[in-house]
Amino acid sequence: MDEEIDVVVIEPGGIATKWSIAADKLEKSYATQSTAVASSLRSEAPAKRNSPPSVVADAIAKAVTARRPKTRYATGFGARPLIALRRILPDRAFDALISRAVGMPR
Repeated sequence: MDEEIDVVVIEPGGIATKWSIAADKLEKSYATQSTAVASSLRSEAPAKRNSPPSVVADAIAKAVTARRPKTRYATGFGARPLIALRRILPDRAFDALISRAVGMPR
């Protein structure tokens, strides 16, 4: 019996979670770059825009219950624009954009 297995990718954007825990571990591991990223994770500015974790749970539920699930579900603050930028920008340009967004030193 041949059965198909649908593979689905959930791509979250900004989600309001306890990023400070990740920030603490990151700083201990990767010095200079991680300090910038950790600072960004702790920042209150994105926290006000971030989507609640339930949007990820909703996307998972939608994918699991769909008769023909999409391959990719973009969910949460900024997910769709980031995916679009990733598709149109060259790797170096996208990496530079993300680095600037989190305040990573050059």
